[in-house]
Amino acid sequence: MRTYSQFGSPFSVPSITVSPIESPALSRKHRAWIALYALEGCDEQDRTEILRVNNVTEADLTEFEEGWLRLRCGNLSSNR
Repeated sequence: MRTYSQFGSPFSVPSITVSPIESPALSRKHRAWIALYALEGCDEQDRTEILRVNNVTEADLTEFEEGWLRLRCGNLSSNR
């Protein structure tokens, strides 16, 4: 637990870490998209860890990469 002070009165906030593996609400496609974003500019060493944390495989990345690129291109063009 972390303790914070607000208006001079301490209160506790639990530290919660939830990985995509523990969050069944995310589809395989969305976990793959999250991994693809995370893989941008990462070291090769980190790749295995990113795949593990997001519970996806290289095959998943390949399967959903086209949709992720469309999403990225759409976001890039709307920011201009």
